[in-house]
Amino acid sequence: MEYIPDETAFSINCIALTPDGKNLVAGYIDNTVKVWNLLDGKLVMNLLFHSSWVTSVTVSPDGRLGIAGYDDGMIRVWEMETGKPLKSLSSHTSSVNYLLVSKDGKTLYSAGSDGTVKVWSLSELAFIRSLRGHSGPVNSIVHWPEQNRLYSVSDDGTLRIWDTSTGQQVKMIKAEIGALSSVTMDEERSILIVGSRDGPLKFYDVKTWSALRIVKAHNAEVTAIIIRDDLMFTSSCDRTVKILSLPSGSLVKMITGHSWDVSSIILSSDSSVIYSGSSDGAVKIWDVDKGAALGTLIGFGDGEYFSYNSDGNWVASSKGASRVKTSSGKRPDQQGTELPSLLLQLDKLPRIYIQSPQSITIYDTDLTFVVSQPVVKVTVNDEEVPVGESGEVTFKTTSAGVLTVKAFDSTGNFDEKILEVQFEETRMYVVGNIGPYRRGDRVVVSDRNATDLLVNGEWLSRGFFSDSAPDIEPPQVIGQISQQVKIGQEKYLEFVVTDNDEVETVIVIGPDEKREEVSVNSPHESMRIKVGGTGEYHVTAIDNEGNEIEVTLSLIASAKIFWVERDHGSLRRGQEVTVTAEGESSFFVREYGWVEKDILTDTKITTESPVIVGEDVQYAEADKEKMLSFKVSDDIKVIEVEVSEKIYPVDLKEKEMFVIVGDYGEYRVVARDLEGNTSEKTIRLAAPAKGEKKTNWLLVSVAVATVVILLLLIFRPFFTRKKKRKVRLM
Repeated sequence: MEYIPDETAFSINCIALTPDGKNLVAGYIDNTVKVWNLLDGKLVMNLLFHSSWVTSVTVSPDGRLGIAGYDDGMIRVWEMETGKPLKSLSSHTSSVNYLLVSKDGKTLYSAGSDGTVKVWSLSELAFIRSLRGHSGPVNSIVHWPEQNRLYSVSDDGTLRIWDTSTGQQVKMIKAEIGALSSVTMDEERSILIVGSRDGPLKFYDVKTWSALRIVKAHNAEVTAIIIRDDLMFTSSCDRTVKILSLPSGSLVKMITGHSWDVSSIILSSDSSVIYSGSSDGAVKIWDVDKGAALGTLIGFGDGEYFSYNSDGNWVASSKGASRVKTSSGKRPDQQGTELPSLLLQLDKLPRIYIQSPQSITIYDTDLTFVVSQPVVKVTVNDEEVPVGESGEVTFKTTSAGVLTVKAFDSTGNFDEKILEVQFEETRMYVVGNIGPYRRGDRVVVSDRNATDLLVNGEWLSRGFFSDSAPDIEPPQVIGQISQQVKIGQEKYLEFVVTDNDEVETVIVIGPDEKREEVSVNSPHESMRIKVGGTGEYHVTAIDNEGNEIEVTLSLIASAKIFWVERDHGSLRRGQEVTVTAEGESSFFVREYGWVEKDILTDTKITTESPVIVGEDVQYAEADKEKMLSFKVSDDIKVIEVEVSEKIYPVDLKEKEMFVIVGDYGEYRVVARDLEGNTSEKTIRLAAPAKGEKKTNWLLVSVAVATVVILLLLIFRPFFTRKKKRKVRLM
């Protein structure tokens, strides 16, 4: 059974799955991120963080953070549990096509249509570096953390390999199958596969980088590739999802059901379910074994939703059911049954939705996961733990390790998962002398149990350690978060640093990543630091105990009018532009971009009207071609000349014009320059009078000049002859 939504169901560009398998995150072209509960089919959150299409989404490995990329280059980070926005990350200049978080959850990689891959610190939500080399949009990336390698593919047709520790490109491969749209690698790191916009897939041996084969998998762009064991799952703009065998690439199964491009797919942790997002506005949930749809999730622009399963039963928000119909025009209540909780995977029970690995800390040892209903018993390492009414399971553990989790239904069937527990290494302070450690020392704690902490391989009583330095408080940075400055004038970042002991150093990193370090060595200091431009500045204050604090201060400026001093790109001299931001050596021009400062001036440049030079009355013999002749010139550029409503392009500062006309008479000549200035002149074309020839003044001038030159040559001896002296002879 299929329900067809109305036009308020917007296209889906991307989807992601939370690590516990409980929720699905989808990005839509209505600028929203929607979070779905996969157990009951309900829309949990409808998040509007930014006014641009959502082009990529991902979730951190611990399930705590959601991350969305947008069509204008913005990246937004939020809390998955609450939907609270945390930070905006801005460095890309165009669409963010792909987001990837490293397995340790510390690093975010983003691929953009600006041809770059950006590297971010996810723990600090701060920019690290750009990987530059592609000459076209970067569409997909894959990470091999053990080898510090990142692989990226682009519309430029290349696969590029990067060293993530240095940011340097180590290899470039031309795939020769056209623009590349997707990339993935198997878990054994033996095969890498790239997908193209035209549909073929190309296989590479990772050890030798020799091409293994090309498989024509799809008839349109390959939007995603996933490898799991000996199978490969692909999606495409040809509206299909395909399952292929490895390493041959032969077709195992084709899944159809979407009415438009399949933009993204995600595979469940146990490989039993595929989730697909499409431009038709639906998320579909597929049984891998059967190739059949288990359920469909439809979200609308205002947060209304409608979800249904393969039986046609459904669950909807207050207005959701009124926005869909079957192909025959039937309403949902005429076709299926409304259910309070639409379990989309009934034939897969019992089921454990668990994130692995999970982390514990010194203070938080709770582990959580969800089981499907009805589950009657859950055990962890064969020890029973309580199950909540909605299937939530929370229990405590004492230390890191591997746990076996089982969920049983009433018939004795069970699902089994392995949960790896990791301890988040924690830096602590010694608050009492113990062994080789002294009060105030900082140590790394790598594990814990009920009474002790593991420090450098030795178990020590936790009473001797604290996460706070003894009697030490971090410094403070006090200042206006947004400070007003003026474009074109000197700019200063102003704030105060203070500490209960002494602030040692202040570090300022500007929007251009320029770093300035200032020694303070004072408990209280007013800072006034000269900077180059507007934007966000990250200010870090460090005290003499190594404690530090970071704040972000912004310099903002009102837009200012400038004029183009010389031609640059599509800008023309004298053109009025609006500058909205300033860097150390450049201005940001609205609707254009960054330009060097010497291109602009804040003094208005006025331009003159074009000049038309030519005889007011011109003559043409009756039996000869009738033509007007004149010259046009301008201080910038003449764009066109109009004679009798006919346009003649010029595009030069000066040009001799010869315009053929139809007959004698007066003609209005109009010249226009680049700045829109115009000038006019009337030229009359006439025939010479009968029996009278028109004087050729050019020949007359030549004749006169010739006579003058001959006279000068003839009389030159008279002008140059010396006077003779008379001498009397004695």
